[in-house]
Amino acid sequence: MLDRKFKVISIILLTVMFVGAFAACANKDDTPEGYQLVACEGDKFRLYVPTQWTPNTTGGVTGAYYSLDENASVHVYIADDAADMTAEEYWNVCKAKLDAEMKGFSASDASEKLTLGGQAARKYVYTAKINVSGQEREYNFMQVLARYDGDMYVLIYSAPTEHYDSHVGEVDGVDNKGIIPYFKFAEPYVSEDGQKEISDKVIAPDGMKLASTEERAYRFFIPSSWIINNRAESTAAYASESDSSNVNVQMYMTGDESQTVEQYWTACEENYKKTFLSYALISTEDIKIDGIDAKQYVISVKVGGQEYKMLQAIVKKGAMFYCITYTATPENYEGHIPEVEKMIESFDIR
Repeated sequence: MLDRKFKVISIILLTVMFVGAFAACANKDDTPEGYQLVACEGDKFRLYVPTQWTPNTTGGVTGAYYSLDENASVHVYIADDAADMTAEEYWNVCKAKLDAEMKGFSASDASEKLTLGGQAARKYVYTAKINVSGQEREYNFMQVLARYDGDMYVLIYSAPTEHYDSHVGEVDGVDNKGIIPYFKFAEPYVSEDGQKEISDKVIAPDGMKLASTEERAYRFFIPSSWIINNRAESTAAYASESDSSNVNVQMYMTGDESQTVEQYWTACEENYKKTFLSYALISTEDIKIDGIDAKQYVISVKVGGQEYKMLQAIVKKGAMFYCITYTATPENYEGHIPEVEKMIESFDIR
């Protein structure tokens, strides 16, 4: 499982690249009226959000947002540092970290008892200041903690203070209808394409395996030792349980068929500069992907005090941009470059 920092960096990175995330398919009979299912492969829960919200499972985090203008969002993940703690014990750990890492952090000692997916849960609220596009804004947060099947689940709703009350009712729910009331724990989620078997006709390069499913408009191969972590809207993989260096493939259609890779990158870079407090372009290189002229960019960003290096290889075919993104900490980055180069070399647009 990708660690939390890599999840956060993926969410930020893919959001500013104009990701159009899609909800995973769900049986309509199981979905409350006026709601939609958001789920990643393997999720042992079902998150239902109003249809007015936009599902977002980038970085392997299951969630959704109301609008990019209001920045109201909700997401759910498993805490990998909760061990056997109770919700109250884990909140004290969270509070200490948040106080150390977030500017203007303030939290009430009071908590509210509730249920999440039929499990006893605790709800905590706090505020903090976050730098967004170069401007400091105050945010309100709701954090719900519940244990299920040995894991601590964290549901977080956040929004700028001025927009928080506009959507908190949709999260808390009214008359047993809402994001928290409809949340449920269940068997691990498997999408339709997650069940597909790799076609016998696809021959992977030596030492590699096919990571993408038959529904993708491309074939993406990764080293046999890497772990596949596919989601509804992308193909993703990471190096190992102990090394969260990861790659993902995203497809984007900007609506401007005349736009070049260079122009597309310029727009992305402008958003990176506004989003990350620390951003640097390290190198630019002309490459080919599947025989098509493409560009490769290496950048450095910093999130929560941690530096990351990213390689982004971008190619355009027709009106569609294909972006292969490799993310790693500086100490792990070079070690996987030969593998990443093979992934790019073997990328096949169908």
